[in-house]
Amino acid sequence: SGVFPTAVLVNDIRILGRDSHGLVFTPNDIRAIRTLGKRSDILDVLGRSVCPSIHGHEVIKKALALQLLSGVEKNLANGTHLRGDINILMVGDPSTAKSQL
Repeated sequence: SGVFPTAVLVNDIRILGRDSHGLVFTPNDIRAIRTLGKRSDILDVLGRSVCPSIHGHEVIKKALALQLLSGVEKNLANGTHLRGDINILMVGDPSTAKSQL
């Protein structure tokens, strides 16, 4: 019939969630984050931190960093709701690291 059973062999299972309640920031972490936030080139720093193994594509990396941080949700006076989500469509030649980015 073309349907095969799925089997997964594991040695260890760890639950990884998207819950940020378990994060613990030390005072040094907070100082480092605030110091980075005051830099005038913070977008360049974040852009270089996205996929550092891929050479070039600086503008795309900056856009991905902004997408990860998301935008600001707004409710306008006329009742319009702006979600603040940033969507990106990457189109390009084959083998130009789109999937890796």
